[in-house]
Amino acid sequence: MMKTNITVSYIDEILKGFLPKNRDKVMQAMEYSLFSGGKRFRPMLLLNTAKAVGNRISDGAKALAAALEFVHTYSLIHDDLPCMDNDDLRRGKRSCHMQFGEASAVLAGDALLNLAFETVLKGPISAKNYQAACVFLFKMSGIEGLVHGQSLDLFTETKNVDEATELAVAKTGALIRAALVCGALVGGAKEEEIALFDDIACKLGVCYQIVDDILDSQKCEKSFLDVYSESDLIDHVRLLNNEIYATCDKLPYNLQYIKEFCDQNLARKK
Repeated sequence: MMKTNITVSYIDEILKGFLPKNRDKVMQAMEYSLFSGGKRFRPMLLLNTAKAVGNRISDGAKALAAALEFVHTYSLIHDDLPCMDNDDLRRGKRSCHMQFGEASAVLAGDALLNLAFETVLKGPISAKNYQAACVFLFKMSGIEGLVHGQSLDLFTETKNVDEATELAVAKTGALIRAALVCGALVGGAKEEEIALFDDIACKLGVCYQIVDDILDSQKCEKSFLDVYSESDLIDHVRLLNNEIYATCDKLPYNLQYIKEFCDQNLARKK
């Protein structure tokens, strides 16, 4: 989605470098879901942020980007399970449990989450900023982030815009927060700058979820469309985009890639 030299194929090569070599059924299920046509925008955001802040893409940034995508893919596999969202398709292909069976899908998700831990431990774990990035990544993957969002999605009703926003920030925004904050941390950003990157990421998560809800309006059981009209939602995304642009301009880095992401998100058709 972003006009940078960090491409999907570049990220795929990073991912392949961290994958185990065994070829059992679970590993096949992991690779099936991992290389199923994802946009890779989360690791792109992480790597672009690390480069914008630190002027390079370090081995630590690559490890964090790979771990982030492993976590994201695990979450999609588990989201699709019959006990969760019960989706037969993912990106136009059979979902993991439909292709390999429910047990293999559960194990593939478990293995990808564990692989994320293994991956970050291969980075410069003694570096203070890298440690902080690892902690934040797994905080956003757990009960204060992604898992909390899934819980809200499964067990609560969306009655107003505040509740819809809380769900979006937790379920969709958590890994976007991880992308920008981890990238900024590993790049060496100052504490006050980290807070601004986090603010941008929270708003990006809401914007991305709003567009998803509009595009999936026939499918979504809980969405921003429960509390806003489509035209009001588009206006809200534009307002948040403007706030994101303004925050980007407060930071002493070239963050054009974030602005492009905002524009492309609003224009996307799926």
